[in-house]
Amino acid sequence: MQTEIENYEEAAAGQLLSVFELQVSLQSRDYLHTASLSPEERQQVNQLDQEYLSRAVEVSGLIAEYGDADSIFAEKPPQRWWWHIARIASGQMSVDLAQKTVVYEGQKYKF
Repeated sequence: MQTEIENYEEAAAGQLLSVFELQVSLQSRDYLHTASLSPEERQQVNQLDQEYLSRAVEVSGLIAEYGDADSIFAEKPPQRWWWHIARIASGQMSVDLAQKTVVYEGQKYKF
């Protein structure tokens, strides 16, 4: 489990080098979303989520270097908000970590 957390930490707090590395990190976040985490691991992921959200503009800029940042991961469901960082950066999507909700196109989703 720690490996998945460390992979996600690269997107949340590490140096962003490529969209491929970002994809690997976000696949780890997908895994963590459904995994049975200890309270300490859950707290660590929550902290990384906050850090990742604070980098929304920076991460969106990296994605934009490879194509349309808004549509690159468009097939992912809104509940997997970490894939939609460009939409978050532009204000099209909002995330409330405390309530575990996402608002996108007038719809509220739980994650």
